[in-house]
Amino acid sequence: MKRTLLFFAALVVAIACSADEPRGDAQPPSMENGVTEAAMQWPGFGGPFGNFRIASEGLADRWPEDGPVELWSHPLGAGYSTISLYDELLYVTSREDQQDVIQARRITDGTVVWEQRYEAPPREGQTVDFGMGPNASPQIHGEWVFTLSFGGELHAFERLTGEPLWSRQLLDEFGAELLDFGFSASPIVHDDKLLVLAGGEQQGALALDPASGSVIWKGPPSSVSYSTPVVIEVGGQEQLVYFSADQIIGLDITDGTRVWDFPVVNQYRNNSTAPVWGSNDLLWVPTQLDGGTRVLRLTREAGNTLVEEVWSSAKMSVHFWNTLRLGDAVFASIGGNGSIMAAIDLTDGEVLWRQRGFEKVNFVHAGDKTILLDAGGKLALVRLSLEGIEILSEATIAEETTWSAPTLVGTTLYYRDQSSIRAFDLGAS
Repeated sequence: MKRTLLFFAALVVAIACSADEPRGDAQPPSMENGVTEAAMQWPGFGGPFGNFRIASEGLADRWPEDGPVELWSHPLGAGYSTISLYDELLYVTSREDQQDVIQARRITDGTVVWEQRYEAPPREGQTVDFGMGPNASPQIHGEWVFTLSFGGELHAFERLTGEPLWSRQLLDEFGAELLDFGFSASPIVHDDKLLVLAGGEQQGALALDPASGSVIWKGPPSSVSYSTPVVIEVGGQEQLVYFSADQIIGLDITDGTRVWDFPVVNQYRNNSTAPVWGSNDLLWVPTQLDGGTRVLRLTREAGNTLVEEVWSSAKMSVHFWNTLRLGDAVFASIGGNGSIMAAIDLTDGEVLWRQRGFEKVNFVHAGDKTILLDAGGKLALVRLSLEGIEILSEATIAEETTWSAPTLVGTTLYYRDQSSIRAFDLGAS
């Protein structure tokens, strides 16, 4: 069971956050029609702000008894990557035999506009008992879309046509670290840099030119883990923050210089859930099993980043599912099997409430409502507060285990599992 949990953690995090916008508590400004432009795009896992939050309005308060209306469904190959969306096209990767498949699909009916396939074999020593990905989610930047395979094939395609632009092999070209359960940290883009976790003796993180794949900088050597990195701003300095096997590390995004690190250790040397940044200079740093969870305060003084552990809890375990920060509260499934959903005060670690009935929850927050999708295929529409959870509607939408987080654009929810891609109408109409 422990081995299985480790694998799950390796697979699903793949947080390909778009880093072109602020992180943490940031929300896009409102537009006259009440739905922001950013709410109509989902350029990578985590959405337009990388924090699983959009300012979408128009969600229903209740669903029909048999659940929300399914708009369309199509077969899809295996994989744990999530769905990205840009300008009315969906981008999704899947696995067929020894190939990865990247598809662009219409949002209206899910039909394929273009498709590309490339060889993506696992490497000797990697564990394939539970599948071969793809784990990392597509990342869109301008007119390009980037993918990363289980075995380290990094590809760039023209977004509208699927024309291949360039490719790099992380293991062969950069001596990257051979990750047991495959590359899962999704590439992200910030300040015209494609940021990729490679690991190994040559570098930890890489910054590449999105147009050509050429190297802009290599960060100091380090291991890497399965969690997608995030970009934060500390005292005016933009930093790339990522997990290694036993640390959380901050790099100056301009040149890759390491500016801070802090130990984050668990028995499997596996950090899989993304950190979350926000107000009060507080960084939520979750990990699994005996590693516990902690909050760090990051500040800048005399050109240096100061790191203070505000609190830590060995009993607060978060594995491969995401967590949601709203103000100074974090909502997460905690415990060894993620069977307890809880609200945690970010400032002191106090557990404000606990709720059973949902297991291993992935969160998406829109307006004043939150969508939950748990590992048993249960989808729920709720309101979260410091006092508790108000369940507005719930339904089971999948019969197989659901580990990939859904994508929400406007009032349409897009979801993929190991055999299909589907769209649901969550609108008030």
